[in-house]
Amino acid sequence: MKFIAVLFVLGLLIGIVMNGSAPLDPVPAQTQSRAEAARNSTGQISQQTHPAQAPPRPRTDALDRLPGSFAGTQVDGRLRADAAGKLIIDAEIRRVFDYFLASIGEEPLETSIARLRRYIEAELPAPAAGHAIRLLSQYLNYKRQLLLLEQQHMQQAGIDAMRIRLRAVQQLRAGIFDDLVHQTFFGLDEAADHFMLERLAIHHDPSLDASGKGAALDNLRNSLPAELQDLLAAQMQVQLREQTRALAASGGSSTELRQLRQQLVGNAAAARLERLDAKRRAWQDRVTAYRLEKRRIERSQGLGQADKRAAITRLTAERFDETERQRLQAAEQLVAAERS
Repeated sequence: MKFIAVLFVLGLLIGIVMNGSAPLDPVPAQTQSRAEAARNSTGQISQQTHPAQAPPRPRTDALDRLPGSFAGTQVDGRLRADAAGKLIIDAEIRRVFDYFLASIGEEPLETSIARLRRYIEAELPAPAAGHAIRLLSQYLNYKRQLLLLEQQHMQQAGIDAMRIRLRAVQQLRAGIFDDLVHQTFFGLDEAADHFMLERLAIHHDPSLDASGKGAALDNLRNSLPAELQDLLAAQMQVQLREQTRALAASGGSSTELRQLRQQLVGNAAAARLERLDAKRRAWQDRVTAYRLEKRRIERSQGLGQADKRAAITRLTAERFDETERQRLQAAEQLVAAERS
């Protein structure tokens, strides 16, 4: 049952990514919600338009009346042309498309598309604008065909089925866009999808023990594009923290903790975390010993207050360097704040 639940969650994640995910770099929350709405508009694009049909041009005043969801937002992404007036192909083009298409559902599709076309023509010189509009036509076609593909794969479950679905989406994109646009618009998404699928397969591979899964995960992680390494590592750390807390609450052993780390973040990261744990324990042991000696000095009947302060100062200087003393002071202040 756990495996099925994980597959279901992963399927949702991959569905989000392949339905035109929000950009990887942070954007304002309102912009993110608009991009999500654009992803959900795929079905409406399919239902309201057809490649062979030219939608009626909306009235100009309809374009000027922005939907309510645009309030307080700025266009996500930008459109650029080079010195020769040619369109610069980058991932921000797709972000611009998704920003404007997020209004679908609040207004007719033709209005959203017309507003986007007007924005393109205002932002770019003629050669680049024409190219961007052709890309928009391809993008809308992709959204329509993606909905049909989703319907074909809707009932399929399991890692192999997910792999087939991912390949089908990649082939769809390759058939609509040229190689440059395909990689620029979707390359990172596809790398992330592949990573998530293969990570899930490793996790549930009965032929691998915890160390073997960790080694396989290290290899998989090293194959990621540099742009995704830190992003996915951060997501994995969040999952690790949650499961570590659950393991600690159930009284898990250090061996179980190591195995959990290996399976979730790989052997290399697990080893780094163990070294960090050892450093933390060593630091805590030093602080505990210092506090015991400091308390002995404070309770000494044969020393005056000035002598006690001097003895504590000497003790601190003997046991900690300057950087460590700053860290010790912060720890002491935290303890005092917790007691007050």
